[in-house]
Amino acid sequence: MLRAAVLLFATVLTVIGVALLLKGITVLGIQAGGIGILLILGTLFERWRYTRSDEIGANRWESTGERFTDPTTGKIVEVQYDPSTGERRYVEPPPDSTLHKPS
Repeated sequence: MLRAAVLLFATVLTVIGVALLLKGITVLGIQAGGIGILLILGTLFERWRYTRSDEIGANRWESTGERFTDPTTGKIVEVQYDPSTGERRYVEPPPDSTLHKPS
């Protein structure tokens, strides 16, 4: 929703800039059009550049074998890590896996 609003605002700003340029108001036209184009490009680039890390390299994560009950949700979570960076994440194990609840 916010992304669509920013794109709409940037498009309107770009159109205003072009209209100002056509009327001979060059400085304000260049500023409005330039800012509008930068907002459009920045918003589109942001969607392409910043993706969720689990979508990029889903196969790089390895299970550590650790499972515990998350104190905030009460659900069993499994610890996974990325051997290349050492980053850890906590995910719900698949429903078909064997769960060992702590006693």
